[in-house]
Amino acid sequence: MTLPDLPVSDERTHELVRLELPEEPVRLDLRELFGNENPVELEIGVGKGRFVLLAAWSRRDVNFLGVEYARKYLERAIDRVGKRGLANVRLAHAEAFSFLRDRLPDRSLAAIHVYFPDPWPKKRHHKRRLFRPEVVAEFARVLRPGGLLRAVTDHPDYAPVIREVMGASPDFEDAGRDPSLWELPGMGDYTTLGVTNFEIKYRREGRPIQRFAWRRR
Repeated sequence: MTLPDLPVSDERTHELVRLELPEEPVRLDLRELFGNENPVELEIGVGKGRFVLLAAWSRRDVNFLGVEYARKYLERAIDRVGKRGLANVRLAHAEAFSFLRDRLPDRSLAAIHVYFPDPWPKKRHHKRRLFRPEVVAEFARVLRPGGLLRAVTDHPDYAPVIREVMGASPDFEDAGRDPSLWELPGMGDYTTLGVTNFEIKYRREGRPIQRFAWRRR
Protein backbone atom coordinates (compact mmCIF):
# COMPACT_ATOMS: atom_id res chain seq x y z
CA MET A 1 0.00 0.00 0.00
CA THR A 2 1.32 3.43 -0.97
CA LEU A 3 0.06 6.97 -0.97
CA PRO A 4 -1.56 7.80 -4.31
CA ASP A 5 0.46 9.95 -6.68
CA LEU A 6 -0.84 13.45 -7.29
CA PRO A 7 -2.16 14.48 -10.70
CA VAL A 8 0.04 16.57 -12.97
CA SER A 9 -1.29 20.01 -13.88
CA ASP A 10 -1.38 21.72 -17.28
CA GLU A 11 -0.03 24.79 -15.48
CA ARG A 12 3.63 24.58 -14.43
CA THR A 13 4.98 26.68 -11.56
CA HIS A 14 8.67 25.70 -11.52
CA GLU A 15 9.99 29.25 -11.72
CA LEU A 16 7.56 30.46 -9.08
CA VAL A 17 8.59 27.64 -6.76
CA ARG A 18 12.32 28.22 -7.22
CA LEU A 19 13.52 30.79 -4.67
CA GLU A 20 16.77 32.45 -5.66
CA LEU A 21 18.38 34.07 -2.63
CA PRO A 22 20.47 37.23 -2.96
CA GLU A 23 24.09 36.97 -1.91
CA GLU A 24 23.69 39.54 0.83
CA PRO A 25 21.98 38.22 3.99
CA VAL A 26 18.66 40.04 3.62
CA ARG A 27 15.64 38.74 5.51
CA LEU A 28 12.64 37.78 3.42
CA ASP A 29 9.31 39.57 3.42
CA LEU A 30 7.14 36.44 3.44
CA ARG A 31 3.91 38.29 2.74
CA GLU A 32 5.46 39.79 -0.37
CA LEU A 33 7.10 36.50 -1.34
CA PHE A 34 3.83 34.56 -1.36
CA GLY A 35 1.48 37.43 -2.17
CA ASN A 36 -0.80 36.76 0.79
CA GLU A 37 -0.93 36.66 4.58
CA ASN A 38 -1.42 32.92 4.98
CA PRO A 39 0.62 31.17 7.68
CA VAL A 40 4.06 29.95 6.60
CA GLU A 41 5.66 26.63 7.52
CA LEU A 42 9.28 25.67 6.90
CA GLU A 43 10.71 22.26 6.03
CA ILE A 44 14.43 21.90 6.64
CA GLY A 45 15.94 19.35 4.28
CA VAL A 46 13.18 18.78 1.73
CA GLY A 47 15.04 15.96 -0.01
CA LYS A 48 13.13 14.94 -3.11
CA GLY A 49 10.13 16.95 -1.96
CA ARG A 50 7.58 14.29 -1.07
CA PHE A 51 6.46 15.81 2.22
CA VAL A 52 6.30 19.42 1.07
CA LEU A 53 4.44 18.36 -2.06
CA LEU A 54 1.77 16.42 -0.16
CA ALA A 55 1.48 19.03 2.58
CA ALA A 56 1.13 21.93 0.15
CA TRP A 57 -1.35 20.00 -1.98
CA SER A 58 -3.60 19.19 0.96
CA ARG A 59 -3.28 22.57 2.70
CA ARG A 60 -3.73 25.25 0.04
CA ASP A 61 -4.34 27.91 2.71
CA VAL A 62 -0.81 27.46 4.10
CA ASN A 63 2.44 28.61 2.50
CA PHE A 64 5.48 26.32 2.59
CA LEU A 65 9.13 27.27 2.52
CA GLY A 66 11.69 24.55 1.99
CA VAL A 67 15.48 24.49 2.10
CA GLU A 68 17.79 21.79 0.77
CA TYR A 69 21.58 21.78 0.58
CA ALA A 70 21.93 18.98 -2.01
CA ARG A 71 21.22 20.59 -5.38
CA LYS A 72 20.24 17.35 -7.13
CA TYR A 73 17.52 16.74 -4.54
CA LEU A 74 16.41 20.36 -4.66
CA GLU A 75 15.97 20.20 -8.42
CA ARG A 76 13.94 17.02 -8.07
CA ALA A 77 11.72 18.65 -5.47
CA ILE A 78 11.18 21.77 -7.59
CA ASP A 79 10.23 19.57 -10.55
CA ARG A 80 7.75 17.52 -8.51
CA VAL A 81 6.05 20.60 -7.05
CA GLY A 82 6.16 22.60 -10.28
CA LYS A 83 4.49 19.84 -12.29
CA ARG A 84 1.50 20.00 -9.96
CA GLY A 85 1.04 23.73 -10.52
CA LEU A 86 1.31 24.58 -6.82
CA ALA A 87 1.72 28.27 -6.00
CA ASN A 88 2.06 27.99 -2.22
CA VAL A 89 5.62 26.57 -2.17
CA ARG A 90 9.03 28.23 -2.39
CA LEU A 91 12.18 26.09 -2.36
CA ALA A 92 15.73 27.36 -1.93
CA HIS A 93 19.27 26.04 -2.01
CA ALA A 94 20.59 26.94 1.43
CA GLU A 95 22.32 25.74 4.57
CA ALA A 96 19.72 25.48 7.31
CA PHE A 97 21.32 27.50 10.11
CA SER A 98 22.32 30.43 7.91
CA PHE A 99 18.86 30.45 6.32
CA LEU A 100 17.20 30.62 9.72
CA ARG A 101 19.59 33.26 11.01
CA ASP A 102 19.88 35.48 7.94
CA ARG A 103 16.68 35.05 5.93
CA LEU A 104 13.75 34.73 8.32
CA PRO A 105 12.12 37.54 10.32
CA ASP A 106 11.20 37.19 13.98
CA ARG A 107 8.02 35.23 14.70
CA SER A 108 7.39 34.65 11.00
CA LEU A 109 6.65 30.89 11.00
CA ALA A 110 3.67 28.85 12.14
CA ALA A 111 5.60 25.56 12.12
CA ILE A 112 8.96 23.95 11.36
CA HIS A 113 9.40 20.41 10.02
CA VAL A 114 12.70 18.56 10.41
CA TYR A 115 12.47 15.03 9.05
CA PHE A 116 15.49 12.72 9.24
CA PRO A 117 18.25 15.29 9.74
CA ASP A 118 21.77 14.03 9.11
CA PRO A 119 22.91 12.39 12.39
CA TRP A 120 26.61 13.01 11.71
CA PRO A 121 27.45 9.87 13.70
CA LYS A 122 31.21 10.41 13.98
CA LYS A 123 32.15 12.30 17.15
CA ARG A 124 34.31 14.83 15.31
CA HIS A 125 31.29 15.76 13.19
CA HIS A 126 28.79 16.25 16.04
CA LYS A 127 29.23 20.02 15.84
CA ARG A 128 27.56 19.88 12.41
CA ARG A 129 24.32 18.44 13.76
CA LEU A 130 21.27 20.62 13.28
CA PHE A 131 20.02 20.19 16.83
CA ARG A 132 22.45 22.30 18.81
CA PRO A 133 21.74 25.26 21.13
CA GLU A 134 22.46 28.08 18.67
CA VAL A 135 20.10 26.55 16.09
CA VAL A 136 17.38 25.94 18.67
CA ALA A 137 17.64 29.62 19.60
CA GLU A 138 16.92 30.48 15.97
CA PHE A 139 13.97 28.06 15.93
CA ALA A 140 12.60 29.98 18.90
CA ARG A 141 13.19 33.37 17.29
CA VAL A 142 11.42 32.60 14.01
CA LEU A 143 8.47 30.64 15.41
CA ARG A 144 5.34 32.40 16.57
CA PRO A 145 4.11 31.67 20.11
CA GLY A 146 2.21 28.40 19.91
CA GLY A 147 4.07 27.38 16.75
CA LEU A 148 5.08 23.74 16.37
CA LEU A 149 8.46 22.20 15.75
CA ARG A 150 8.24 18.61 14.55
CA ALA A 151 11.23 16.31 14.20
CA VAL A 152 11.66 12.68 13.15
CA THR A 153 14.73 10.47 13.23
CA ASP A 154 15.60 6.83 12.76
CA HIS A 155 19.02 7.17 14.41
CA PRO A 156 19.09 5.65 17.94
CA ASP A 157 22.03 7.77 19.10
CA TYR A 158 20.74 11.05 17.70
CA ALA A 159 17.23 10.77 19.19
CA PRO A 160 18.35 11.28 22.83
CA VAL A 161 20.56 14.19 21.75
CA ILE A 162 17.59 15.88 20.09
CA ARG A 163 15.49 15.30 23.20
CA GLU A 164 18.21 16.67 25.49
CA VAL A 165 18.95 19.79 23.43
CA MET A 166 15.29 20.67 23.05
CA GLY A 167 14.56 19.89 26.69
CA ALA A 168 17.22 22.39 27.75
CA SER A 169 15.52 25.25 25.90
CA PRO A 170 13.21 27.42 28.02
CA ASP A 171 11.43 28.52 24.85
CA PHE A 172 9.80 25.17 24.05
CA GLU A 173 7.48 22.71 25.74
CA ASP A 174 6.73 19.13 24.76
CA ALA A 175 3.61 19.15 22.59
CA GLY A 176 2.72 15.58 23.54
CA ARG A 177 1.81 12.60 21.40
CA ASP A 178 -1.59 13.60 20.07
CA PRO A 179 -2.05 11.87 16.67
CA SER A 180 -3.58 15.08 15.29
CA LEU A 181 -0.08 16.57 15.32
CA TRP A 182 0.78 14.19 12.48
CA GLU A 183 -2.20 14.57 10.16
CA LEU A 184 -2.70 16.13 6.76
CA PRO A 185 -6.23 17.13 5.70
CA GLY A 186 -7.65 14.49 3.42
CA MET A 187 -4.73 12.13 4.03
CA GLY A 188 -5.23 11.24 7.66
CA ASP A 189 -2.26 9.94 9.62
CA TYR A 190 0.66 10.46 7.26
CA THR A 191 2.99 8.56 9.58
CA THR A 192 1.38 5.20 8.83
CA LEU A 193 3.09 4.79 5.48
CA GLY A 194 5.64 7.54 5.66
CA VAL A 195 5.56 10.65 3.56
CA THR A 196 9.25 11.35 3.13
CA ASN A 197 11.28 9.10 0.86
CA PHE A 198 13.64 8.39 3.74
CA GLU A 199 10.82 7.19 5.96
CA ILE A 200 9.38 4.90 3.32
CA LYS A 201 12.83 3.36 2.84
CA TYR A 202 13.58 3.05 6.54
CA ARG A 203 10.21 1.49 7.32
CA ARG A 204 10.83 -1.16 4.67
CA GLU A 205 14.17 -1.87 6.35
CA GLY A 206 12.44 -2.24 9.71
CA ARG A 207 14.18 0.67 11.38
CA PRO A 208 12.47 2.17 14.45
CA ILE A 209 11.20 5.70 13.88
CA GLN A 210 11.13 8.27 16.68
CA ARG A 211 8.92 11.37 16.52
CA PHE A 212 9.05 14.56 18.52
CA ALA A 213 6.88 17.66 18.66
CA TRP A 214 7.41 20.84 20.67
CA ARG A 215 5.38 23.99 21.01
CA ARG A 216 6.86 27.47 21.18
CA ARG A 217 6.00 29.00 24.54
